Order: sequence, then structure tokens, then C-alpha cells
Amino acid sequence: MLRTFIAIGLALNVVAHAQTPEELTKELDRSSDEHMREELGINPITTPSIREVLAQLDNYRPVPLELIAENNRDATFPNRLQTAIHFGTLITDGFMLTLAQRPQDIQDIGRALIRQAQGLGIGERFTRRSKSLFEKSDKGDWVGMREELIGTQTEVEQSLMDLRDEEIAHMISLGGWIRGFQLAAEATTRNYFPTRAQGLINLEIMDYFLDRLDTLHPRIKKTELIVVLTTKLKTLRTLAESTAGRTPTKEEVTKMRDLGNEIVQAALSKVDDEGKIIAPPAPAPALPR
Repeated sequence: MLRTFIAIGLALNVVAHAQTPEELTKELDRSSDEHMREELGINPITTPSIREVLAQLDNYRPVPLELIAENNRDATFPNRLQTAIHFGTLITDGFMLTLAQRPQDIQDIGRALIRQAQGLGIGERFTRRSKSLFEKSDKGDWVGMREELIGTQTEVEQSLMDLRDEEIAHMISLGGWIRGFQLAAEATTRNYFPTRAQGLINLEIMDYFLDRLDTLHPRIKKTELIVVLTTKLKTLRTLAESTAGRTPTKEEVTKMRDLGNEIVQAALSKVDDEGKIIAPPAPAPALPR
């Protein structure tokens, strides 16, 4: 239906501007893609510039490697929603490991992303991108690795458009954001600076993801998994809002860190067929030093 309305509008436009059929087809494809991006929630919030993400995470060195090690890269989930969230957390881990210059761990992340991507139906593009990432990792080409990570944004967007799956688009983005927040809050708690603390406050993105959780299917919204995620994210949002107009204190950052830990743990917990949380995430092996 959407594409039909676009076609009607463009057909009228071709009469007014004497477009050729080839030009009309190209414009139709462009317009359809833009509308599909809007429908899937692909925007600066859900898929921000990876250059921006790297720049923001760069402010939170040194990287909390032991916290990254707690995210089990081999974890599997019985539902696509959690698989998508985990996929997003792994992408963020990859960014941080690039900053820490951990080539072997980056390759492990790449292989884990391929496995997860296959389960989400977007494996082909990631397989090609990961091969180039592995080659640059072998050479210690950190600039090249960052460029490969930046290049994944186009692959993610196009894959989500191919899937026509709004829920997956949002859950991948949610996973990436909550993991980034968790790691940044941990780094700020360990080494407090006002600028770091201020960087944790983003009410707009918290509101956005709360809205996305609220638009899930009613049956899914009622599961313990989503109820817990929503409740804890609302608590985090309230705490963040209480610091409006000033810089969060170290004590407040510590509370945000704890909430970030709880949100990620809940998101990656084992659940039953009814979405009831039955166990925390399985521990992952420690990163080699």
C-alpha cells in the first residue's frame, strides 16, 4: 500500500517535470527506501553515526575489560528479541575492544557477530565485512579496523530494510545503547570526571527506547523480561532527569552504573517460553591479558 501511494505521487510528478521512466524508477526506489527506513525506525537515534559512537566511547578509557569479558559471546537465546539485543551488545563490545587494541578479542567478536547474524537472517553482509576486519586485525591496522566498524552501519541499515522487521531494528539498537551506557557508567564510576558524568545523561534516547518497548506486541509486553527491562529503564530515566541542569554526582553515577548492570543482566538472562526470567546470564571466560 505504501509503495502504491508513492507511485501515484511520483506518476503525477513525472507529468509535471517530464521525467523519463528510468528516472521515475530510481526516484521510486529512493522514496520507498526512505519511507521504509522511517517505518523500521532507522534514524539517528536507532542507528547513530558509528563515528559518533566511537568518539563518545573514546571518552571512557581505560576500557573495563573484565566487564566486557562477562558478556558471553557464545550465548544463544530461544527468541529473536534477545538474540537481537545480544547482537547489539556485541557490536558495542567490538568498539571498546578496538579502543583497547585487542586484535584477538576483536576477531572473536567478529565470529560471534557472524553466528548471531545468521540467526537474525542478516549473516551474508556481516560475513563479508568480518573477513576484511579479520585481515586488518592480523596486520594491527587500527585505523583500518575503525573504518571497517564504521562501514558496518550501512550493512546494518540495509539488512534491516531487507528484513522489514521493525522489532529487530529497535532491539539491536537497544542492546547497543544499554551496553554502551553500562560500560561508560562503569568507567565513570572508576574514574570520575564531570564531563564523563554529564555524557551519561540523554533523556531523549531513554524516552525513545521506552517508547519502543511500549510498542511491542501486547503479549510480549506482559512477559517478565520486558516488564523488568521497562521498569528498570524508567528508574534510570527518573534518576537521570533528577540531575537536570547540573552534573551528576559520583554517588548518582554509581546508582546509574548499578541500574545499567541490572538492565543488561536482565536483558541477557535465560527465559522460559513465557518470557519468565529463570537464570542470570551464564558467565563467560575471562579475557587473556
